[in-house]
Amino acid sequence: MQQGGCIILALLQMFGRIKTPIFVSLILLVTAICLTCSQQPQMQPASFQVVSLGVTPEQVLAGEEAAVIAQVTNTGGLPGNFTAELTMNGEKVAARTITIQPEKIAKVTFNVSRDKPGIYKIQLDSASTILTVTAVEERDIELKYDSGVSQDALWAGYNNGFLIHFSPPAKPFILKKVSICGGIYGVAWEGKTFELSVLDMFNTPLYKQVYAIAKFPVKGAFPYQEPSWVDFDIPPLPLENDFQVYLFTGTGMHKGIHVGVDDSIINEHSDLASGRPPNISPVDIDTFYNSTFWYSDRSKVNWMIRATGSARMPVE
Repeated sequence: MQQGGCIILALLQMFGRIKTPIFVSLILLVTAICLTCSQQPQMQPASFQVVSLGVTPEQVLAGEEAAVIAQVTNTGGLPGNFTAELTMNGEKVAARTITIQPEKIAKVTFNVSRDKPGIYKIQLDSASTILTVTAVEERDIELKYDSGVSQDALWAGYNNGFLIHFSPPAKPFILKKVSICGGIYGVAWEGKTFELSVLDMFNTPLYKQVYAIAKFPVKGAFPYQEPSWVDFDIPPLPLENDFQVYLFTGTGMHKGIHVGVDDSIINEHSDLASGRPPNISPVDIDTFYNSTFWYSDRSKVNWMIRATGSARMPVE
């Protein structure tokens, strides 16, 4: 406006040298420019507000990580840098600077963990949320799908094996032992071997060991005798996901390993499989076992194969 006034004053000084119609037009033009300039809004500087703050999961074991996610908006008219300072129970634990455009929302993520159990208030500016940290202990855990009482002992076929998959109760799960309830039935098995493998869910071997078939006790062929539990020590194997145990017998019907089967729960984990890892494929039980026997129904067939390991579990 001051500049516009100077222009008008200069024009007034020239009044005597400019014809009246031209002078009036110039005055109107300058006035319009001044009014337009005075009506333009002033750009407000960047101003920030935390619109949401959350933690996932809301409860973790001591030492485990949780993700803290905040959404921040810039309510100003200019871009600006926002420094997000995260505190837990009043203690500053992390800081991060992000650039946010006007009227935009940006996300900032932190990974936090605490070794000491307790309830932690997480705060970012005026927004807050709660993380609960639970005490843990290292425990040995046996994974199983059988009651311990075998209903029968079955063979797997000439090029088949017993496959069973497990879901760890916590991650990592340190596998230390596999236990199989089985026995040797028939004749002409001397000198034979079998393979015990731990596989991921894509049938990739994580561990494999070849054993002499005599690792199992001899049970004879007839009459039927109860299979026995045999332990197989595994070098500590950390597992982060579901895994499978595969017993490839590699022998025939009357000269090999039979494994105990239990029908105490509906089968969702046990299968017959053909071949050696990683090239194995499922075998339909109902086409392999005679339909006159109860175990031709896959839903009733749980191999008596167990996996034992350790994991960090909540204190009970």
